[in-house]
Amino acid sequence: MASTREDCTLEFDTLIVGGGSAGCVLAARLSEDPNRRVALLEAGRGDRSPWLHVPAGTLRLRGAHWNYAAEPDASRHGSVDPWRTGRVIGGGSSVNAMVWVRGHPADFDGWAKAGATGWDYASLLPYFRRAETWEDGANDFRGGSGPQRVSWGRCQHPVTDAFMEAAQQAGHPFNPDYNAERQEGAAFAQVSQRRGWRHSTARAYLSPARRRANLEVIQEAFVTRVLFEGQRAVGVEYRQGGELKRLRCTREVVVSAGTIASPKVLLASGVGAAGHLRDHGVPVVADNPAVGRNLQEHATTMMLWHVNVRTLNTELTPWGFVRHGLNYALRGRGPASASMGHALAFFRLDPDSPATEVEAQFCPMGMLGSQGREDGDQLMPGTHDVTQMQLLSRPAVTVVNQLLHPEARGSIELRSADPNDTPVIRHELFGCEADIARLAAACRRVREIFESPALAPYLIGEALPGKTIQSDEEWEHYLRHAGWPGAHAVGSCSMGTDANPSASALDPQLRVRGVTGLRVADASVMPSLPSGNTNAPVIAVAEKAADLIRASQP
Repeated sequence: MASTREDCTLEFDTLIVGGGSAGCVLAARLSEDPNRRVALLEAGRGDRSPWLHVPAGTLRLRGAHWNYAAEPDASRHGSVDPWRTGRVIGGGSSVNAMVWVRGHPADFDGWAKAGATGWDYASLLPYFRRAETWEDGANDFRGGSGPQRVSWGRCQHPVTDAFMEAAQQAGHPFNPDYNAERQEGAAFAQVSQRRGWRHSTARAYLSPARRRANLEVIQEAFVTRVLFEGQRAVGVEYRQGGELKRLRCTREVVVSAGTIASPKVLLASGVGAAGHLRDHGVPVVADNPAVGRNLQEHATTMMLWHVNVRTLNTELTPWGFVRHGLNYALRGRGPASASMGHALAFFRLDPDSPATEVEAQFCPMGMLGSQGREDGDQLMPGTHDVTQMQLLSRPAVTVVNQLLHPEARGSIELRSADPNDTPVIRHELFGCEADIARLAAACRRVREIFESPALAPYLIGEALPGKTIQSDEEWEHYLRHAGWPGAHAVGSCSMGTDANPSASALDPQLRVRGVTGLRVADASVMPSLPSGNTNAPVIAVAEKAADLIRASQP
């Protein structure tokens, strides 16, 4: 049996639970004050594996994830989805597809209108700029001296250029920078890379900060619960090896464990819906019914076309490894530097929508999910799992379509009082009929791009879902088998107005309702999904959270 002891040799002002995208930012920013003693606890290991740094290694990162299984999804014939999150220092930023998307300004204005005062776009823009060093230099929208490097992709392909031209022919205007004045349109993808290497928050923020004497990074430390005296958070309990340990803090605990783990930590600590906690025998510290609610995820599906030129999936030959390996080693360019997105198209389905509604992500590579099948021209998409993707034997290109603002909502709950048990994830991807109809409309719009003249010289034919899918009923049948959650989960500890505290787990200062000395800062605090990939908004949230923490404490 594991023993329990309190580590009295180390004293801290601030404890940060989770060394992911947000946790690394917080640890770096808060430790800039030499008078603040900061500890960062991360359940995963360090980022020494070369697969974490070479972008093409994304598909091989099977040991760097938490492998959560959601409950069967009744909206998709009982499918059981893997919800994977980073289990390594740097978290999602160490294992994601590296596509750098801030979101649409209306996303953040919507947060503020819903009660998250101070989180509108004008208030967040300085934090987006402070975070980054953009390859093309600073301007009114972009940063030029931040820790996080952002660059253009460094893998060119002729079908990517043709996709961009075809998108414009189909009515999507060219956008030179979707992270600047406007998001809508067709654009080449921006990535969180430095000279072709992945640039995670572990490298960008934490690595330089680890030299500070006032920052302690504790790896392989699985936090089981927050410790309270009355209703004040005073420390954490964590498991390291076979031993349970405790750390105390004098100021605050900040939970930054992600959209799945952050509500689980709060619930296991006695902060959540009182009835749910009592059902599992967890002593109630604070009745906060919004903890674990409002779970949101981008509804996603894949389309694929066979082409008549070599694509990245057909470059995996002995000569290809030599040629592209040398290009990457010498220049930081080529397929080894490739992210999962090379070009993007952001568009609305409803012209009156305040924000873009779809992100179509183009990649000059043919791939299928786990258990997918390739039989000549006939493809079965399989189950999406980023660590189990299969490369096709034939040249092909893929478009991943994401519905950016779905109506479906889910929840995170305790499975038992045992902190080692995985949480219960309930989320029906197409629980709202409107979402499946809108995703079908998005796929039809992408099909229009591939029917444009610029792509005609390259296309052999649509392989997935195939031109036999035409009617609303056919699209619905296809999507219920070939849709998946987009690995952009948010909202399970959302912030909001004090006027309706039962609807939000946190106040706009990110303080957990019903207790003191406890905040949350990660994707779980977002009231609604941003228009695109979530890593850039998470970093901005953490940058602002660091200022909120510093401003509230002497």
